[in-house]
Amino acid sequence: MDRRTFHCTIAGACLANWTLKKPGQQRRVGPTGTQSPAQAAPDAGPVNANARRIALVIGNNQYVRAPQLQNAVNDARDLSATLQRLNFEVTSVTDASLSTVENSVRQFASGLRKGDIALFFYSGHGLQVEGENYLVPVDFDLANGEAGVKSKCFPCSKAQLSMEASVVWMQIVILDACRSNPFSSRAAGTKGMAMPEVDQGTYLALAAGPGQTASDNSSERNGLFTKFLLTELPRPGQSIDQVFGRVKKQVADASRNAQRPWLHADILQEFFFNDAGAPEGQIASRRTLRLRDLLMEGKRQLAAKQFQDAADLFEQATHIDPEDPFTYNALGAAYTKMQQWSLAVATFSKAIELSPGYAAAYFNRGVAYHNAGRYQLAVQDFSWAIDEEASDPLPLDLRGRSYFALLDYEHAKEDFDLALELNPSDSAALLGRGRVYFRQGNFPDAIEDLSLSIRLRPTAEAFLVRSQAYRAIGRMALSDADQQRATRTQH
Repeated sequence: MDRRTFHCTIAGACLANWTLKKPGQQRRVGPTGTQSPAQAAPDAGPVNANARRIALVIGNNQYVRAPQLQNAVNDARDLSATLQRLNFEVTSVTDASLSTVENSVRQFASGLRKGDIALFFYSGHGLQVEGENYLVPVDFDLANGEAGVKSKCFPCSKAQLSMEASVVWMQIVILDACRSNPFSSRAAGTKGMAMPEVDQGTYLALAAGPGQTASDNSSERNGLFTKFLLTELPRPGQSIDQVFGRVKKQVADASRNAQRPWLHADILQEFFFNDAGAPEGQIASRRTLRLRDLLMEGKRQLAAKQFQDAADLFEQATHIDPEDPFTYNALGAAYTKMQQWSLAVATFSKAIELSPGYAAAYFNRGVAYHNAGRYQLAVQDFSWAIDEEASDPLPLDLRGRSYFALLDYEHAKEDFDLALELNPSDSAALLGRGRVYFRQGNFPDAIEDLSLSIRLRPTAEAFLVRSQAYRAIGRMALSDADQQRATRTQH
């Protein structure tokens, strides 16, 4: 049985909220996931020191009214044992009903404290409805259809938000969820999962990329992704980037590129699951602990939308360690939220100067360039990301938007087409291509793409453009209805 899923969407209004989901790294890595010495970032101090490690691990096999899985429970049990050996306090839950999942997440969140490292792992069926990701409990009945998903499945965002609300130092989310949607015949949800916005301090790892199927690997004990994860997590002295970079390569090689894990990183400092062999300097000191306190409080202020306060704190952190690219990236994120595009560009550029392969900084600078109206420079930064990871639709989506702003509709459509080849359920690419068709006067195709985008993720922008397309072909009642939907969606 194949399972597990993730798919990325992006709304134009949220363009500045994103950082690069480069293949599992904050910096460029070599083909085995190891960082080349020439590109190594300066030591940013410890994430590990004096931080509690808390994990919630869930694995579901025994679905009552849906296809059963073979290895999800094994994945959960084996990962729990590995994490315990790495000094995590682990709560392990298997074959969980909806009420069990809800109670487990609630208890997990209530036990978190400021400064913790929190890890959430889920293995089992999963799907998306209208841009929300849902984890499927064992008591879900596929006969309930799409409406049942919203009320009878667990929204993944709840687990994520519960960690963010606790102001943990780092939240690690690992989803080994269903890619081949077992409910598609009943119209319960969309193949793939939607990419949520993530807070700073988040590392997100998905078993397979958009449009791909992740293997349950039924001939062995563990799913393909978790099999390699179990091997790499305990490896001494490997950063979190290196761990998931190696897993990504091993899964891709074993599946002959049919499955490529999809990773998003926006962490504030480096993290090692196994501290043994970590680089010198990862030892707690007053200086590094002060840096960590500033970054943590800055992260909290950013989440609370106190962007100037966050920028002030990150600025103080740059004075404590002026060679830390992570801190400059965080400061750039605060400037981005404040729409101070010139400052954001300069700050991301400083992060890149300190660590020339720092993927998140390149991508964030591209976002800042786009919002500043410097579209050609945005294209260059997004092109770098595409060259690094050709199977990722997000940089294609965003470069397509920059081409669109340059009135280069041919190249914009090419990027949206490529993004949709990678992930047919990419609502952002459908919206982008629908806008291209509208500008080209191809109103029927525009309406078709915009309608698909709305079904996946209703946005005011999609309703407005479709309203204009309907008006262009004389469908005034439909146009007026979409105008009203756009207004309701905005509010």
